[in-house]
Amino acid sequence: MDWEFVVRHLISGSIPTIAALILYFVVLHLMGRKQTAGHIITSFVFVIYFIGLLTVTGICIRASFSPRFSFIPFVDMIRGPVDTALNILLFMPLGFFLPVLYEKYDTLGKIALVGFLVSLSVEIVQMFGFGATDINDLITNTIGACLGYGFFKMLIKVAPESWEKQIRVEGSQGYYELLIFWVCSVLIMLIIQPPIYKALFAAGMGSGEIQVWQ
Repeated sequence: MDWEFVVRHLISGSIPTIAALILYFVVLHLMGRKQTAGHIITSFVFVIYFIGLLTVTGICIRASFSPRFSFIPFVDMIRGPVDTALNILLFMPLGFFLPVLYEKYDTLGKIALVGFLVSLSVEIVQMFGFGATDINDLITNTIGACLGYGFFKMLIKVAPESWEKQIRVEGSQGYYELLIFWVCSVLIMLIIQPPIYKALFAAGMGSGEIQVWQ
């Protein structure tokens, strides 16, 4: 993996993401929906994680529709245990952050469902030339989200009881906010991030150099 490539695209995606988050919480404040500092700060970390996830999965460069599929489960997990472990680790923060931020997601079933849907949306976008669409990724990513939830359940046993009031929100905000965060992250990485990358970093590339994912 080209870590310089990853860091540059992460920076390019984080700049508009931070601006969009500031605007989002300003709008909530103007609507009288005041948020705690803990929820706002954790939300920023959560969405930057989304940007990192999209960068690592290659959804940060413009490409054309060129689907590649792998529908045979478990075989690639055995052949590539390192990639399997990385796919699990990549989605563990999702399973951890969701119940930290939102009371609505404090169940294993909902975490598994969100992990599967987020992974599925990544696999669908990868049909447009960003990588191979693999059923094994769906399985390992969902497992990773569930393990992240398990880590959350262990951690709250030693966390102070006041943490919920400082970070977690209740009600329907957990549903629409997650949708907003994820959809906007994907759109930013596909539409807004590429020209920012070009403005910040492409000047250092040779005239014949092609941007690729390694």
